[in-house]
Amino acid sequence: MKKKRAFTLIELLVVIAMIALLLAILMPALRAAKDQAKKTVCTGHIQGLVLAVRMYVDDYDGRTHDSPNNGLWGNAHESPIVPKPYGPNDSMAYWGIAYFPYAKNKKIFHCPAMQRVDDWPEWGAPWGRAAQKYFQYCSYGLNGYVTDKKIDLDFKRHSEVIAFQDHIEQRLDGIGSDMFCIAPGNSINIPQWRPSSQGGTGFVDGNWSGQQAHDTVQECFRHRGASMIVWLDGHVTEIKETTGEDVPTKWYTGESQ
Repeated sequence: MKKKRAFTLIELLVVIAMIALLLAILMPALRAAKDQAKKTVCTGHIQGLVLAVRMYVDDYDGRTHDSPNNGLWGNAHESPIVPKPYGPNDSMAYWGIAYFPYAKNKKIFHCPAMQRVDDWPEWGAPWGRAAQKYFQYCSYGLNGYVTDKKIDLDFKRHSEVIAFQDHIEQRLDGIGSDMFCIAPGNSINIPQWRPSSQGGTGFVDGNWSGQQAHDTVQECFRHRGASMIVWLDGHVTEIKETTGEDVPTKWYTGESQ
């Protein structure tokens, strides 16, 4: 009877090295596939949001909701454990509350690629921390110019007006602060979230740390350096990370239509 030959140490090391090499080759492809799946889900979510807005508009004389510029689903300040739900017109309410009866599922307001949320819920304890988890369902920035509008009358080319986009903020109200275009007199877009060294104005006491500012801007372009954009007509495109030179103001305002 022949004695079975065992692997030598060198042979084992070779096998381990080959496995490590295969993993090194496969992991980027697996990550890319996972990221693409997240982008696909995100696309479905924002298209669903535009559909919800359209159904709302059909029920409200063609007019969109005059959405508050805040991002809370419930009053975590008074009841941090189980926040009392806000109504759509509460000053602290998230804009999605008005459209939720048409969207039906809170998950549609969440982007699976989201990694961080707006910093302001962290202010104060314990309600700030309690509110933080609800911001996971506030992934998309609403174009403030499309609120309280008769969209079929006020915007002639729906395919050229942004409805929602990936963003760290809940509602985008400022060409000169949080939109992807550059305001007159500014040298860069999204200055509210950039440090002064990049031409921004900062946010917390006018002073961002470099990494904090970088991570915040990256959240706006969370899909491998791109922000998913849904337009009023429901089609979806992406905007690659930009400092604003290639983004016209009219994409938000609808002017010159």
